[in-house]
Amino acid sequence: MKTEFTFGDIVSVAGYENRIFYVDAWREVKATDEWGVSEYVEFELTDAINGEFLDAYETDLRLVCRKQFAEDYLLEYDVTNYPEPSGAAFHFTDDYSFGIGYAKKEAVGMANGPKETPKREQAAIAKRKTDELLDEYNDYTRLYETFGDAEYKTKADAVITKMRREASE
Repeated sequence: MKTEFTFGDIVSVAGYENRIFYVDAWREVKATDEWGVSEYVEFELTDAINGEFLDAYETDLRLVCRKQFAEDYLLEYDVTNYPEPSGAAFHFTDDYSFGIGYAKKEAVGMANGPKETPKREQAAIAKRKTDELLDEYNDYTRLYETFGDAEYKTKADAVITKMRREASE
């Protein structure tokens, strides 16, 4: 399946107004039931401002900014009235697609905006973010090794992809 979005693009999601998300990963789903076969794409997203995770269907996404322009876009983005993380929540849109959000413990360093953050604080934030991603990767890897569920392997691979993207920035 071909998707309109690629890794690192910034998108908005139906039902999450005034919020923007990075595309971290996607999976092609082919579901078979007694009524037939359906194919669709699910995306794993990360809130670009507060780090909240979200799963959403492709039909719920709208492109805000391509990957190559994302850094410049975020430098100019006004986070003054940005919504707080919603915590664990289900969201059903009119077309019955849904997203599941998982709140992070804190917003990562965007309160003052990226241009105003001192270098030491930026380094500390980057280290903390890397540590969190490594912890997340280790958790998914352990779950995959314990239960053998391919979804855990997919999520571990998505974390590695995200770490590589952030390392190249």
